[in-house]
Amino acid sequence: MIKNTLLIVFALVILFIFIYSFFTNDKAYKETKVSFSHNNNYLSGVLIEPKNRTNFPVVVFVHGDGATPYNVYGYYRPLWNYLAKKGIASFSWDKAGVGDSTGNWGNQSMDERADEVIEAIKMLKKREDIISNKVGLIGYSQAGWVLPIVASKSNYPDFMILISGAINWIDQGKYLTKTRLTRKGFSQIQIEEVLKYEANSNKLLTDSFSYVEYIQTYNETYPKTLKKNSSPMTANRFQFAKLNWHYDARNNLKDITCPTLAIFGDKDMNIDFAESAKIYKEEFNKSKNNNLTIKTFPSADHGILKSNYFDEIIPGIWFIIKLELLGDKAFANGYLNFIAKWVEENIVPHQIIIQRKNYEK
Repeated sequence: MIKNTLLIVFALVILFIFIYSFFTNDKAYKETKVSFSHNNNYLSGVLIEPKNRTNFPVVVFVHGDGATPYNVYGYYRPLWNYLAKKGIASFSWDKAGVGDSTGNWGNQSMDERADEVIEAIKMLKKREDIISNKVGLIGYSQAGWVLPIVASKSNYPDFMILISGAINWIDQGKYLTKTRLTRKGFSQIQIEEVLKYEANSNKLLTDSFSYVEYIQTYNETYPKTLKKNSSPMTANRFQFAKLNWHYDARNNLKDITCPTLAIFGDKDMNIDFAESAKIYKEEFNKSKNNNLTIKTFPSADHGILKSNYFDEIIPGIWFIIKLELLGDKAFANGYLNFIAKWVEENIVPHQIIIQRKNYEK
């Protein structure tokens, strides 16, 4: 009885959101299915085109972690709208194995994800409706590893935006563990126990250990008093971690030559945003790239959403409902307009900017 009641309530909430969205729709764009292939995977994408315009720059959206659909459950839509109002298109796709895309995102390294992005850019540059020298990237969270690799492997992009990018995979995991357990009320001693377990467990990622051996290690060594508040990685997650545990953004940040915007929220519970910003500055200084802008939004979380509304480390259905109901107001004040304006000001091809700087010298 209780279960049926909850299902009815949930259905009514979804219906309300649908009706609300329908009557408050002021989209400045239209969506067109545009797909491509990489590594034998069919990748189902959508080109978000500004209305009443036939030739436009484009921002390619690169997802963060997990099984992510092209619109991230509506999270991208407000920014798509802001960009479209300035005549700028967006492109995004379902991750491998998600939605209509084939494959398995859990089998991808950061390098393979970067190769996938490069294929998407190549496909877009061939289209007559895309201004081929005005193609940029925006990447969220885990894409902080992917986008610099794209820069190191290609002459793309023409501009780049990094949202809440981490630096080192292992350090990121430690930070997230500390934050998660602190929020749950665990003591410092308990947290250190888990960190010690994770340090030993990470060794399984570096060698040819199987998932069965990982589960056995988890069952035997994870702190017993904390097990009810934890669970082992799935087989897919274990495979993904084995492929990516060694990544560090510092290895590729030096290869970025295009105008770059790095955005953080000062209430981010997933990454150490101050440390990431510090390292971005250091690495760009080393490569003598003066085209870095860093912006930190107050009272904003990992997704640059208002932290008083969004305090989840791992989003769920309630997160999606809040996002849909709040719309633009879900995001930190000025964030959407800041990005759209920055893109508008930086869609001049970075090769021209570099040539201009050299000439001025």
